[in-house]
Order: sequence, then structure tokens, then C-alpha cells
Amino acid sequence: MSHGPTNIDTKGACLYCRRTDVTLTDEHIIPLFIGGKHVIKKASCSACADITKKFEQDVARELWGDARISYNAPSRRKKKKPTHIMLPGRIPGEHPLLVPYHEYPAPMIFYGMNRAGILRSVAADIDVSKEWVLKYIFDNDKAKRFEAKYPGRLTAKFRHVPESFGRLLAKIGYGQVLCTLDLSDFDPICLPYILGTKRNVSYIVGGRESLAPSTPGIGYSMSTFLVADMTMAILGAEIRLLGDNGSPTYHAVVGSVAGAERVQKVKNKVRATYMVELNSEFAPSKQLPDDLHWMPKIWPIKHDYIEANAADKANNRVVASR
Repeated sequence: MSHGPTNIDTKGACLYCRRTDVTLTDEHIIPLFIGGKHVIKKASCSACADITKKFEQDVARELWGDARISYNAPSRRKKKKPTHIMLPGRIPGEHPLLVPYHEYPAPMIFYGMNRAGILRSVAADIDVSKEWVLKYIFDNDKAKRFEAKYPGRLTAKFRHVPESFGRLLAKIGYGQVLCTLDLSDFDPICLPYILGTKRNVSYIVGGRESLAPSTPGIGYSMSTFLVADMTMAILGAEIRLLGDNGSPTYHAVVGSVAGAERVQKVKNKVRATYMVELNSEFAPSKQLPDDLHWMPKIWPIKHDYIEANAADKANNRVVASR
């Protein structure tokens, strides 16, 4: 995705609520605050933008606030950026330390994840985010310079926002899939989690347990995956936010496709980096390698939402053919 088009045409409706009778604004697939340049034009109504803005701000300000200022990340409010950070005393009575942000080696906090719940065929109400672990990346050279100048004063603060982080990944994955597909091409599994009507985002979001090699010269990257047999498919995205700095790799399960005709249409249309055809000779395994972290361990995936949509689509096709 890093080398793909930076402007994607509007889908003609809000990506989230599907309304067409409202003013639509552009939608960054990767948020601007982490350098996102890929935009879907006229993609979000104001009500849905307010929802997505909230969890994006949680990540931008609460999880990554100090790091974004320290490394001068993009911002819409550059004039309001503070220039110094106040570090607390190490012991009671010790004075706080005021340090210029450009000297402060703030860590970027991430969550280490394993496979999303849906890919393990666990129930939708089982929260596997309890298995997520905190990971961080920072500038070692900057940290050494800081420690030499301010011995023993290096501390970090952030607020734990796993749900907001997961919803952000789901939104990014949804945007990535929509770079090549239209809203009618698939049934979105991710929307209730993005909009907050369903809370267990670990059901559709997960990651690669091992750390992939860094990718020098490439910041964020996104790739579409499609796993399909003749009559069913799941769509999603692999996401890496800071590949050149060794950040974790994630996946988001975005949607499903039911019916042979619709599956074939999506296969012909989607530009998927990873397209897996499942048949009697190639089937999921419980011992999948970690680089296939986005592969389901059991096929077909058993999920009430998928099965309900499959029935609805089949009924609609019967009616339409009469």
C-alpha cells in the first residue's frame, strides 16, 4: 500500500453508516498523526467521523502523545504543541525536571497480539485481548544522550487504551480493503467494532506473535488478504504502522463473502497481496507458521454473522432471479 495511489475515489456513501443524503468528508486510511497519506475521498459523514475521531485521539494523545511530540510527528495543531515535558522527581521531595521535548526519547507503545478470536473459531464474546502484551520502540542513541545529560531521570507515561488501538486497526483494515472493492462487494464484519456497538475488538483484530524484520525506507504498510473456497471467503488486511522502526505486524478481519458468484467476483476484482484458495489439497492447520498469522486455523469459519448474511444473500439472489 505504501506505493499505491494516495487518493481513492469516493464510494458514494458514508463507509460506516452507508448514508448518501449527508455531506461526506475525506477519510485518511492511516491517520494523519502517524503520517498517513492515503485518503478515500468523500468517505465519512460527520456523525461517524465523530466516533472514529474519538478512538483515534485516544491513541494519538494518550498512548503516543509524548512520543509524537518528541519526534515531531504530523499534527493538525502544530502551533499548540508543547516545547517541554515535565518529568517527576525520582524520590519524594525531589524537584520535577523540565526537559525540551526534542531531547526526550519517548517510547512508542504497541500491543503484541496473537491471532484474532474469529481466526481461532472462539466465541465472539471471548475477549482474547487479555493475552496482549505491551511492547515499545524508542531511539536508543537518543536515550543514551538523555541519560548522559540527565542521569537516572528517564521515565515514561502513557494511558492504556487497548480497545481504541484495536478499533483503529479495524478501521485501517477496512479502508485498505475498500481501496479495491466497493461497499456492496462484501459483508462487513468489522463495522460494529469500529462504531462501538460491539466491544470485543480482539475478536476481529490480532497480530503476528514474532517480530518481523524491519523494512528500511518503508514506514507504514498495508496488504489485503483473501482466504476463500468456492462458496465462501473472508477478507482482511495485514498492517504495519512503523515498519522501518521494527513495530509489530497486525491483522484485521474486515468482512466475508458468501455464494459462488460473489466469491468469484471478489477474486477477480480485489488486488490481494495474499490470496489463498482452500481445497482438499490445501487446508488450514492448527500449526500454521507465524508469517501466516492472518490465516484461520479452522475452515469454514463458524460465525453467526457470516451464516446469517449468507442466508440473506442467497434469498436476495433467488428473488432477483425471478
